[in-house]
Amino acid sequence: MPSNAAPACPPGAVVTKHQAMLAGEATDYVACVGTLPVTNGAGAKGQLFYTAYLREGAKRPLAFIWNGGPGGDSRLLHFHALGPVLIRGGSYQANVDSPLAVADLVFVDPVGTSFSRGATEADAKKFYGTVADIAATADFIEGYRRATKREAAPLFLIGESFGTWRAAGAAEKLVEHGVPVAGMVLVSGGIPLGDMPDRNRTRALTLPNRTATAFALGKLPAELEKSRAAALLQSQDFADQVYAPALADPTALDAGKREEVALELARLQGLDPKLIDRTTLWVSPRDFRKGLLASEGKTLDIFDMRKTAPSVDAAADEKLALEWFRKRLGYVGGSYAGIESAALPVGENWAYDQSPITRESLARAMAGEGPPSASRPWTLTAMQKAPKLRTFVATGIYDSLNGCASNLVTVAALPPEVAERFTMRCYEGGHMMYEEPGTDVVFNSDIAAFLSGGKRE
Repeated sequence: MPSNAAPACPPGAVVTKHQAMLAGEATDYVACVGTLPVTNGAGAKGQLFYTAYLREGAKRPLAFIWNGGPGGDSRLLHFHALGPVLIRGGSYQANVDSPLAVADLVFVDPVGTSFSRGATEADAKKFYGTVADIAATADFIEGYRRATKREAAPLFLIGESFGTWRAAGAAEKLVEHGVPVAGMVLVSGGIPLGDMPDRNRTRALTLPNRTATAFALGKLPAELEKSRAAALLQSQDFADQVYAPALADPTALDAGKREEVALELARLQGLDPKLIDRTTLWVSPRDFRKGLLASEGKTLDIFDMRKTAPSVDAAADEKLALEWFRKRLGYVGGSYAGIESAALPVGENWAYDQSPITRESLARAMAGEGPPSASRPWTLTAMQKAPKLRTFVATGIYDSLNGCASNLVTVAALPPEVAERFTMRCYEGGHMMYEEPGTDVVFNSDIAAFLSGGKRE
């Protein structure tokens, strides 16, 4: 494709032309919206809705982007993070930092969200599972690349939360199909590697996230409130050197040592010492969120533990998002699930069929530690089969579902030839760290640098 070739949309897409300031330059781009057919890998058929933003230029990277759920559409990453136009404070706002400056962006909505549907109601239900979801995603990507003749474009997959499973699982499947994947961006979903053998260490190293939260809310002892950096360093050292071994085998400690560990845990989390179980020495994410401000009758937000109530006007967001698709991009098909029509029961009917649900894994899920069964080692398998595949991991320091330090030790335990291809970032913010003023600019810049191999156009 010549360098001045017009961007190619899939056949049947609704195409509109736009202009934006990107990387300090006035930039023309096109938006394509439509649906493409997919299968679930087992005979069920459906259509996935997409929104693509494209610029002229040869060899531009092509990034496919989605959120999580299960049952979530791609609005958060689209309108709060990476798209060329954001929704903030009840209005549209140009995203001058969008990675559209360096890569073409395709936002994808799974079956049962936005305008994406199964061919029949029976077919739709067959997409509501991890294995089917990954198959459909890989099928969509291959179909889109063929329809637009973009097979030679560097391919990136970007997923948030549960969407990291979709990204890693689709990457593995694409690599197995002979499709080269240049990179994955895993946002606020950890690193899908299956049920890791040293779970106690990764659990222990969520402690610094809690220390940061208690510091932000003024709940740490006075000596720790003097310096956040010092408090976090002390928290991480204790978690790695003392807490992780204690969690691995609490019964190996005598009563006096368990009491010592429990008191230090309470101190570093700003908790009442009575909340620390002396038998297990574990405080679940849910118990921490309920316990820190228990005296005020408040529970911390699961996505940003500094907060106790949502800060986004969901109704205003929905109105503007719908207007964007219907009026600005001219899409007239279907009915937007959850806005124009009732939300479909995707999450409620989801089959976590990628691995067995055990009593232990279900208990972890009930305590706020993620899905009811473990992921598969998709990330490791894909990176081992594709020696050039790189992975970017983004984590928010106030997220109750992830741990910055946990991700670091997880990667450090991987084979060196795989670990060296990871880029790790810990951001000021929560699960949706890109909503944090200041962090939003850094997040977009980091993603753009990763997509372009460190070089901007």
